[in-house]
Amino acid sequence: MAPKELAAEDAEKIIDAVAPVLGLDIAADDRPGVVLNLQIALRLARVAEGLDLADHDEAAPVFEA
Repeated sequence: MAPKELAAEDAEKIIDAVAPVLGLDIAADDRPGVVLNLQIALRLARVAEGLDLADHDEAAPVFEA
C-alpha cells in the first residue's frame, strides 16, 4: 500500500497552526515552498518509519555520499 500523501490544504492547516507557536512569520510568496517542503518531509519520514531497524543499529556519525 502506498503511503497517503499530505494534501496541500492539510499542509496549509498544519503551517497555520504551528508557525505562530514557533514564532515564524511566513511570507505569502514563501508559502508554496513551505507547503512543498512539509509534504516532502512527511514523505521521507514515512519511508524512514517503514524501515525495520535492529537493536544494534545506530545513526552514522558522518554522512558520505
